[in-house]
Amino acid sequence: MGSQAPGNVRDVPQVVIAQRVVDKLVRGALLYPEPETGEAMVGLVIPREGHAEPDIYVLDTISPGEHAVREWGMFEQGDDWQGDVFNWMYYNWEAFRELRRPSYGNALAAKWDTPLRHVGDWHKQPGDMTEPSSGDAQTARRMIDDVETPVEHIVAPIVTMYPLAPVPLFAGKPASAEQGAEANATETPPDDAAGTEHPPAPGGAAPSAEQPDVPAPAAMPESGPNAIIKTLEDEGWHIRIDFWYMSRRQRQFVPVTPVVWPDDRLPSVPPVAWHLAHPRRFDQEFDLLTDAGYAIDVVRWDADGKPPYEICFSVYKPGGTHVFLLVTSVDYPVTQPAVRVAPLVNVADDEDVFEKLYEASEPVGALHMPEWSWDSKRTLYELVRDVEGKFKGKRVP
Repeated sequence: MGSQAPGNVRDVPQVVIAQRVVDKLVRGALLYPEPETGEAMVGLVIPREGHAEPDIYVLDTISPGEHAVREWGMFEQGDDWQGDVFNWMYYNWEAFRELRRPSYGNALAAKWDTPLRHVGDWHKQPGDMTEPSSGDAQTARRMIDDVETPVEHIVAPIVTMYPLAPVPLFAGKPASAEQGAEANATETPPDDAAGTEHPPAPGGAAPSAEQPDVPAPAAMPESGPNAIIKTLEDEGWHIRIDFWYMSRRQRQFVPVTPVVWPDDRLPSVPPVAWHLAHPRRFDQEFDLLTDAGYAIDVVRWDADGKPPYEICFSVYKPGGTHVFLLVTSVDYPVTQPAVRVAPLVNVADDEDVFEKLYEASEPVGALHMPEWSWDSKRTLYELVRDVEGKFKGKRVP
């Protein structure tokens, strides 16, 4: 596809979308066919020589989490979970950049050596509202002007849905029991960055009064080159995605023609760690340990010298002589945590407690590990309780 501009090709960026992003937009729309919904998008912004606007590569999305508000004509992103996911992706991306930099042997590889950014937000609008609303534009300008975390380039895909055959769909009233069940389903947080270091996404900006008697359109309006249309025979929908763009230089939304690349042509974002992907599991693990009387510290740590980082727990029972370090990988509880043991250490005011403990620790040997086999139903509490029992009376050097 070629670029489209209101007057000059320099007025819009080249926007490249990973196929996985298109797939996520379609899945997100199908999951919530009646209310509005959306996600933040993360990617790379790379200046183009001789052009006022950059190349923008949209690599992935971050869902708003389980506390998002989805209604007819209104979408709000939810709490800070989305920001925590973006920060995780950002720090791991920086670690990958540092690790890969010495091996860059060509311009194409070095091209991706740029920070991960929040590059906009997609959201689904009701009826045939294929353009950003005035509220969306106002929110985008606030994001651009934000003093602490400005977003200088905003890609804003608008998703609309059209039934393959004309049916009496009414907003706020599911067409079938099955669709109603999908609309009320709770979205699982992703496996991306609006609302992170940034204000809420444009998708949550323009609440409007609920209109339960406005029918969904039976026919799709004519589309331009800025639209991607997916026809899903099995699901019974056309999914239309119109791409729009605003920047600090150009402070109004203009249409922009996307180019979709296969996933293997673009770098992937770091996987999301388990404590973010499964926050309820994290809360359960944390509560089990604290209820048992342990003092706990949780940190992001590079335990194996390569990204992604590990999530590590320092676990200490007051009055004890050992501190246990539980090192969990991003896919916990699939993979059993590594266990290390450290003596109590003295820490100066300017020193990091966990770093001192890790430096003083040693791996727990097989003789002190549990005799039972690990599986995903086991917990950190079970693991540390078993190991602690075998260390009673043992002095750690």
